[in-house]
Amino acid sequence: MNRGVFLGCVATVFATAAVAQTTADPPRFSKPSDYSSAKEWFLKAETIVPHGHNPFFFPLLPGHKHILERPDHPDGHYRKETAVLGQTEPFDVPGIGKFEAAIVQEEEFVDEELIQRARLWFAIDRTTNSVHAFGQVTWEIEEGKPIFTGTWRVGDPPGNTAAEPGLAMPGILAVGARYVLSGSEDGPASGAETIETGVEKAVPAGTFKNRARIRAQGLAGQKEVAERVWCPEVRLVADSSSGLLIASNALPPSQPGADVSSFGKYLANVRPPPTPKITPEQATETALKAMPGRMTSVVIERKRGKHVYVVEIMTSNAGEKDVLVDIESGEIVGTE
Repeated sequence: MNRGVFLGCVATVFATAAVAQTTADPPRFSKPSDYSSAKEWFLKAETIVPHGHNPFFFPLLPGHKHILERPDHPDGHYRKETAVLGQTEPFDVPGIGKFEAAIVQEEEFVDEELIQRARLWFAIDRTTNSVHAFGQVTWEIEEGKPIFTGTWRVGDPPGNTAAEPGLAMPGILAVGARYVLSGSEDGPASGAETIETGVEKAVPAGTFKNRARIRAQGLAGQKEVAERVWCPEVRLVADSSSGLLIASNALPPSQPGADVSSFGKYLANVRPPPTPKITPEQATETALKAMPGRMTSVVIERKRGKHVYVVEIMTSNAGEKDVLVDIESGEIVGTE
């Protein structure tokens, strides 16, 4: 059933709600062929623009900012800051042509410390008003220094295996519609499905009506399933993995949630990890006692509010598992 898009999203007084949780629902559609893809979108460079408005997506305009937080994240108090930058990214894609895409920067913080930065490339197809994803580049931040961790880009590598665009937000929402959300060099990386429209949602930035609930899931193993709530005028208000909207300058200035003055306030925070009191070998020994198998790597990361050895183990019956060993106490704090 095509419910279309809603024309308004109402914000009321400052409100709070239970923090978002990762959905426990199983994947509904597991194959890339279950989702519409680039061959059905007929994208052409002459109708692709880097900036503009889609009713449900955040404004693709330089200067837009919004902030989500998730206090109950397993690694600590999580915060994601998103901004549309003033620069654009040039593309020349066979079958589409030359065009420019907006650059959207996401910075992720845990316990007030920057841990990851990504730059994503989006553009709008003027014929449908749909927002399309054309790639991204990602860095992890260690002791204040960015370390490249990966990228995907439409058209790369050249040839039959080139990554294809994703559909970040359709121009018209239809309940039950499914589409490839993001690509990769190995094919579609994730898909999305519009689950419902027209329901109210309360978050720290306000209470919003006429929202749309969209489920996103990984298509490589179907291990990741998340639900996102989008609303006209305000756009993203909740994400089961990233948390709830606390501020957006897309809101009317009279709303408390329009204040984004805290944006970037944690960028200067750099905390070197404490000196380990146990060795990687001791951590590995502890991990293997708890989870027998073959150790494949040991690295120090911040997990669950602590610096831990992440001991990666290939087990005989459960595949690859991570055992988290506190670098100071030597105790196991969890598994992943």
